[in-house]
Amino acid sequence: MKIHQVVPHFAPEKGGAETHVLGLARYLVGKGHEVVVHTSQRTLAGDALPANSTLDGIQIRRYRPVVQLGYYATLLRPRIERADLVHLHGYGFITNDWVAGKIRASTPMVYSLHHGVAQPAPTAGARVKRAFYDPLFGRRTLRRVQAIVLASELDRRWLEARGFPPDRIHVLPTGLEAEAFQPGSPERARERFHVDRYVVFLGRLHREKSPEHLLRAVAALGDDWIGSVVFVGPDAGERLALERLAGELHLRNRVVFAGEVDEATKRDLLAGAECLVLPSFYEAQGIAIAEAWAQGRPVVASEVGGVPDLVNNSQDGLLYPYGDVPGLTTALREIVMDRPYAARMGTAGLRKARLSFTWDRIAQRFEELYSSVVRR
Repeated sequence: MKIHQVVPHFAPEKGGAETHVLGLARYLVGKGHEVVVHTSQRTLAGDALPANSTLDGIQIRRYRPVVQLGYYATLLRPRIERADLVHLHGYGFITNDWVAGKIRASTPMVYSLHHGVAQPAPTAGARVKRAFYDPLFGRRTLRRVQAIVLASELDRRWLEARGFPPDRIHVLPTGLEAEAFQPGSPERARERFHVDRYVVFLGRLHREKSPEHLLRAVAALGDDWIGSVVFVGPDAGERLALERLAGELHLRNRVVFAGEVDEATKRDLLAGAECLVLPSFYEAQGIAIAEAWAQGRPVVASEVGGVPDLVNNSQDGLLYPYGDVPGLTTALREIVMDRPYAARMGTAGLRKARLSFTWDRIAQRFEELYSSVVRR
């Protein structure tokens, strides 16, 4: 098949959707399919990338944005030719709405929502945008496609409540590359970042990820635990505020900002951590959880979005209500004060990741979905 993928950004950019499309495309190329990725020529930092390139056999076509008002509020005009199937990525990406309106009715489409549709709007402005976008564009595009792919059952319930046919809805998570399971080196992480015992936050430093909750919880542990916090991920506007807060909480010397790191360094940091902490306002899936499990580490996460579908509380991680800093503090105390318990949860997570989150297993299900959609 000739499969066209449409995504806001792509490698070398890093993120949930970017990781997902790269892993899926590599698998499909390996199975003999022709894969073309259509994406922005502008990086998130504003740099320009080549209009045409290839990566591991994947054809990449990049376009200058016609409109660029944010990650999803970006309009590209992809040239999609001779497609057997078009796969759109990211609900709210206005390019997807444009593409769906241009594609011939005979060309099947699959739409992966990634961050989902059930997410509550975090601000009044976001609520206004959703109230406008959903009925005028979003749901219309979803009704044009032959298959909708979700990361959580919460999104399934949202769509079914709005009359979408259950047989067009599929829950398929993002997978992990085989390299994610290669054992990281805690010793290398401790030496490089000058830490001993520490917890890891993995993700963008953005207010919707609520990294400040982690600092407040660690401060609340007091002298019971004097380890460090390592923030791994790009700054999305919160680093200065976190640095100020760390100073106010007397944690300045216990906080490390690792920034964006390569995959080997990420594995090292996860392998040596007491746990991964994911205090987000919302996560459709939370691929960072599976990445921590792949290194045998437990997780502490807010009970939002698709996270409760993923984490078996007290078995492979601990959940707490979003925004409940005392609840997060209690969960952290359980992890850092009972290392055998933490190790058992990490082992259970590793077992789950190997059974359910390898790309070979998940990408095969996508390939089967594509075949079923093309045959309709």
